[in-house]
Amino acid sequence: MKTICGTIGLVLALVGGPCLAGEPRAVESSPKFGTTNDATYKVSAYDFSPTDSTTQYDLEQTLSDFTLSTATPYGAFFASPDLPAGALLEGMSVDACNFNPPGGDAFLVSLEDTDIAGNFLGVLGSVTVAANSGCSSQPVDLSGQNYTVNISHRLLVWTIFGPTPPGGAFVGVGDVTLTYKLQVSRPPLNPTFSDVPVSDPGFRYVEAVAAAGLTAGCGGGLFCPDQSVTRRQMAVFLSRALGLAHRFGETLTSIQIPEWQFRPGGDSAHYQDTGPPQLSRYIVSADPDPPLLYGTVGLPPGALLENAAFDFCDDRPADSQPMAFLVLDAPSSAALVALQSTPGSGCASVSAGDIGYTAGDSKLVLKVSFQDPFGDSQSRLLGARLDYRLQVSLPPATATFGDVPTSDFAFAYVEALAASGITGGCGGGNFCPDNPVTRRQMAIFLAKALGLSFN
Repeated sequence: MKTICGTIGLVLALVGGPCLAGEPRAVESSPKFGTTNDATYKVSAYDFSPTDSTTQYDLEQTLSDFTLSTATPYGAFFASPDLPAGALLEGMSVDACNFNPPGGDAFLVSLEDTDIAGNFLGVLGSVTVAANSGCSSQPVDLSGQNYTVNISHRLLVWTIFGPTPPGGAFVGVGDVTLTYKLQVSRPPLNPTFSDVPVSDPGFRYVEAVAAAGLTAGCGGGLFCPDQSVTRRQMAVFLSRALGLAHRFGETLTSIQIPEWQFRPGGDSAHYQDTGPPQLSRYIVSADPDPPLLYGTVGLPPGALLENAAFDFCDDRPADSQPMAFLVLDAPSSAALVALQSTPGSGCASVSAGDIGYTAGDSKLVLKVSFQDPFGDSQSRLLGARLDYRLQVSLPPATATFGDVPTSDFAFAYVEALAASGITGGCGGGNFCPDNPVTRRQMAIFLAKALGLSFN
């Protein structure tokens, strides 16, 4: 989700006007909007790709955890975490093992800043995993970098192993966890609403709300900051802003997974890439057969996966076995989507719609299986695309409050707040949706919604 909606002040701005227009953008509810709580992004060993096709490696799975190790001297791997634009990096934690004997080789895990093309701009932080250190988790404080994620940049996590460990000593990397805070976006020089000038104490919060698409004001270029809101309107604002009730399925969000994010499914599979103008990846050799390429992608928890598409070229004879394209919700699970190429069709795209899968916390796995004959660029992968919608949290069949029936337009939002423990209504089994919200009630709403409390 590329939106910066993460501050207490932003939600405070929501209560400045009852009008909501335009496409609302949901935000993750786990980040605590610049408070003492950090959000996290986990790069698993499964997300790393080798830098060239000759790198041999092992990817061990224990339950849902993976450990990446190399069988090739000086094997190098990279992953590209996708943090929200505007996020402020706070730290990095590296889970890794090094059982090289004392005096043996260490290896490095680093976080780099690059441009979109991948050109190196600087190292943000790194961890040295020393020989004979066993398995450990090493933290790195990145707060001093004051680094804000920029859509014109790309983050890369690198792990570079040394020579092949002697005597079968195990050297590997597991999860790399990045922590960050969401921030209030920088406001524009000129106000969006004429009644909220630059000098207004709520100016930057109101501008953040507008930039996030949560409000278009109350009409006529105004925000109406001094108007009150009802409890019903407050429930809608909070549910939308905090991601308790999402985007109603009004707009599809697309994620592109380029060919370079797919890596072999085993250390015996070697690949090659074609250059511009048509970037693609294909298998050169493999044992066992058929060879596989894997890619991973994370959807926001609760997102509804609607469509999946794979772009490919298949110039093999028409009687060849088709390439297989799968989408899985875990590496060893049954397929959510199963597609295949048409040999002899040239460059094309295959897609599946109306998938109807609701994403959880784990990443989806995209799997491409190459079939005989393979070994050259006649069958190659160009990339994939997933389309999803953020959806309203499913409300109960029976209303929690007697005065907010299932027919009320705010029913799903009020139920989302009630299910999250943010509101218990106004007493007597009612919510009092048309009552105005006092500043005291607003403070209680916000403190509960954002998880703010004193120990």
